[in-house]
Amino acid sequence: MHAERVDITTKKIVTYLETVDPDVVIHCAAFTNVDQCEREREKAWAVNVSGTEKISTTCQKIGAKLVYVSTDFVFDGKKGMYTEKDECNPVNWYGKTKLEGEKRVAALDDYVIARTSVLYGWHTKLNFVTWVIHQLQNGYPIKIVTDQYTCPTLADNLAECLLQVSVRGHGLYHVAGSERINRYAFALKIAHTFKLDTTLVTPISSEELNQKAHRPKDSSLSIKKVSPLIDTVLLNVDEGLQTMKHKQEENV
Repeated sequence: MHAERVDITTKKIVTYLETVDPDVVIHCAAFTNVDQCEREREKAWAVNVSGTEKISTTCQKIGAKLVYVSTDFVFDGKKGMYTEKDECNPVNWYGKTKLEGEKRVAALDDYVIARTSVLYGWHTKLNFVTWVIHQLQNGYPIKIVTDQYTCPTLADNLAECLLQVSVRGHGLYHVAGSERINRYAFALKIAHTFKLDTTLVTPISSEELNQKAHRPKDSSLSIKKVSPLIDTVLLNVDEGLQTMKHKQEENV
């Protein structure tokens, strides 16, 4: 079957799923621009909550298992290394809408919620890693915060894990990179891996950056629950970046 783009905020997604009649649906569509979610709250709700509800109810109707990709931003960041048992308390609209999406999915008979963190990899749209590479390659100085900790996740690595969790799992899992790191240290590792100028990277605090949406200071995730369930090893930052570099060299 050929790929088809479907707007999950419309009834077309219901018709599409009923026509395809899949056994498993991996739902990774989302409005993920955190600052933009703060400005466009209705759109964020339409995609992350209402769209997810359409998919959820349709999956229940056709008997499909739903795998929902969620986020570390459902937490307030006061603790870090969160487990699946920790209480959610999002500090921005993006996190709130994703948590509401989780609630719709958790009402199903057959589901997986997979929370992940700072996805990166080669893609036409910029992510944190490709943005840092682009800026430094062009000689642009960048300011990166030192006080926001996450578990960056290679998208390819996550994809492999989701396929396994979709078959073997049920319920809530944290599926993220295996290393807790702050954004500044992450940016320096990107620069080192791709042999770029680290002097262009300046450390700053979150307060200095003055972002529209508040960010959790430490939303790192524990992967102890999911690790025994999957064969794929969740990579640390160096391993993930090296995988990206090898792919780049293969395509030269």
